[in-house]
Amino acid sequence: MSLTISAVIKKLEEWFPKKLAYDKDPIGLHIGNVNRPLTTALVTLDVTLAVVEEAIEKGSNLIIAHHPFIYRPLATVNTNTPKGKIVELCIKHDICVYCMHTNFDIATNGMNDCLAHALGLKNIKPLIPTKREEYVKLIVYVPQTHVEKVRQAMGDLGVGQIGNYSHCTFVSEGIGSFKPLTNSNPFIGEVNQLEHVNESKIEGVVQASEVQSVISKIKEVHPYEEMAYDVYPLQVTMPGAQYGLGRVGNISEPLEAAAYIKQVKQALNISNARFVGNLNKKIKTVAVIGGSGSSYFGPVKARKVDLFITGDVGFHDAQDAQDMGLNVLDVGHHAECIMKQHVANLLNEWVAGIAIDSKISTEPFQFV
Repeated sequence: MSLTISAVIKKLEEWFPKKLAYDKDPIGLHIGNVNRPLTTALVTLDVTLAVVEEAIEKGSNLIIAHHPFIYRPLATVNTNTPKGKIVELCIKHDICVYCMHTNFDIATNGMNDCLAHALGLKNIKPLIPTKREEYVKLIVYVPQTHVEKVRQAMGDLGVGQIGNYSHCTFVSEGIGSFKPLTNSNPFIGEVNQLEHVNESKIEGVVQASEVQSVISKIKEVHPYEEMAYDVYPLQVTMPGAQYGLGRVGNISEPLEAAAYIKQVKQALNISNARFVGNLNKKIKTVAVIGGSGSSYFGPVKARKVDLFITGDVGFHDAQDAQDMGLNVLDVGHHAECIMKQHVANLLNEWVAGIAIDSKISTEPFQFV
């Protein structure tokens, strides 16, 4: 299957929508031209010179990174600097750099879901709510001869997606009436004659942010010159509609903190971690925020979790956690590297053989 880089990015943005990102988070394309055929995609946590050299060696022309390469604006591109050299090599070798940061953190099946599953959590839910997807009821009126064609198209476009079910619609029958006016080109009936037609009403829920795009595409398969439809807001929360930063869940059986920490280190493939709290505490409910989560101690404490797993905990932050009676396990920021294999697997399940995970460690710290 021949793919363009833009097609891969489009798929990533379906999985991890850009609209979920925090304001001013520099996500998206950082370097390159996406209108080229993809060779392979190299998935990494960070874009370093060693990672770019790895991409060149392996013939990858797309680097997918979690952490933004250009996090702060570049005043100049000096090729004698590390960042400038990276830009130079990427342009010289036609390599695109694409970054997905807080949108990947928040999205379903993104960073924090990946961490939660690795930590053995069950009944996983968002830890700190951010955005809630609004839904509407879309109703389309169609002649009965075209019900299945239009209903199938609606389902394929995401209408009727409810939790783990898709194509959920309801169809009822009735009589539609209309009079084609001068300059019309009716599919059924004659100009200036009132028509009564056996029609069906197809109903399904759809994301409010997608409804206009969905309507436009349904019109392409609908037989009528003027498609009749209704859109109603819904005052319900659909399964999976609540997005949030971090995850909270339960482990299968309560364990003392010291025993569970051993499991965490093995799951994340880390040799060292820092802990604040009571190592004898029985752990059942666990919260996790990948990267740096010490600014969320307050909301985490309010969730009454037994253990909070994150990274980049500062000295005074640790003292605050201790004073709050919060058990905190600092596994380091680089523990997020678990996303490399995860994203590569997702892409390869979509199209076999298009992605590889970087073998370069971008952990700057050494434990001595």
